Order: sequence, then structure tokens, then C-alpha cells
Amino acid sequence: MSKKMSYVVAVESVLNGDMTDEVRERLEALKVSLEKRNARKVTGPTKAQKERMAIAEKVVSALVAGESYGSADIAGLIPETEGFSSQKVTALMKGLVADGRVNAETVKGKKVYTLA
Repeated sequence: MSKKMSYVVAVESVLNGDMTDEVRERLEALKVSLEKRNARKVTGPTKAQKERMAIAEKVVSALVAGESYGSADIAGLIPETEGFSSQKVTALMKGLVADGRVNAETVKGKKVYTLA
């Protein structure tokens, strides 16, 4: 073949049972390319996740032991959470509940949070 074989043609060849040296070389090049791309991927928390963790830390430090807070209370507790919707507060608090730092219970159909 005078032209460079495409990845599609190489994969089709393998699926049809035609494994030549040219096909093998092309697929090995694809494998190297994919490994290189995957190596560049960043593992760990994203920028947004780091920001949410910092806000969560501030929320925990602002909570008073023995008091219960609803989503609206937490949304106005610190400047960083001001303007948060109840859904965003719930998502933030869900992580703290999973960590065991905050307790959640339902009172009269509303979710309330207390310091663990």
C-alpha cells in the first residue's frame, strides 16, 4: 500500500481476520498514541472540586454544635455560600455527611443538618 493506512482500515482488517505486518504497525502506533494521551490526563481533584472543598471546610467551621441548619440557613451562613440554591447546598452537605462530619435528618419533610 503506497498511502498510509488509516486506523479505520487497520481495525476493519483485523475484524476481517487479515492481520498483516502493516496492520500490526498501524495498530501499535494507535496504542502508543492512546497511552500517551491517557498519561497526560490529570488525576486528582479539579479546580472546581478544590473550591467546593474549601467552601465545605468554611461551612463546617461556621456550624455551631447543638444547632440544626436547613439549606436556606447554610446558604446565608458564610459569604461564599450566599446565593447558593438549596440544591447546591444539599450537594455540598451530602459530601460532608458522607465524610461523617455532619449529620443529616429529615424533620417535617425538610432536611436539617447538625454538626457531628
